[in-house]
Amino acid sequence: TQLLNEPVTPDDAFDERFATGSMRNIYSPDVRTASELAIDQLAKTLKKDPVQFRLDHLKDPRVKAVLKKVAKEGNWGRSMPRGMAQGVAIHKEYKGCTAVLVEIDCRPATVNRDLGPETVTGPRVTKVVIAVDPGLAINPRGLEAQMIGGAMDGIALTLTSSNHLKDGRFLEASWDNYFYTRQWNTPFETEVHIIESSDTPGGAGEAATGSTAAAVACAYVRATGSIPETF
Repeated sequence: TQLLNEPVTPDDAFDERFATGSMRNIYSPDVRTASELAIDQLAKTLKKDPVQFRLDHLKDPRVKAVLKKVAKEGNWGRSMPRGMAQGVAIHKEYKGCTAVLVEIDCRPATVNRDLGPETVTGPRVTKVVIAVDPGLAINPRGLEAQMIGGAMDGIALTLTSSNHLKDGRFLEASWDNYFYTRQWNTPFETEVHIIESSDTPGGAGEAATGSTAAAVACAYVRATGSIPETF
């Protein structure tokens, strides 16, 4: 603590006193979010339904299957109040694939919740539906838990968590000020549907993180009608 509180001089090329750590699922969330937002915009321009537009152009039957599953189980296209919307995204990794459908609430009463100075609220994901094809699921309950954990990461990466760099050092030092998805931002409903496509195990890893981050971004844009520069 004393080391981290010492001032950083301009001559410091790198603040080696900052304790580094691992980040879950680097690369995939950023890439999937950018790709899925672009796909949604193409569908909008062509006046196509986002799910059907994806199905029309997907070639992998496994990816098609998980996308159809979340669209069915999540009741894609249902009527929602103004300021709320659904979003969908797909991701292929770890010799498997996932599709995620989310519902988001961007209405002022939700965005402007006041839960105290130590919180970050804003838009809230109210529902997450995940379909995962891992090949053969060795431990279905463990896979389900892994998908739920990945979804919470994806929500945080899009809506609440961030690093702020000042004078050569990051202001976020631990979980107390790095706003991972907290209890007041977790979905009211979370479903995981496992689709086994072969007798060969694939992998789960962080498969739901990238697809959830992208689905949340797509839902936010559909609910608000704008794409923030921070996406």
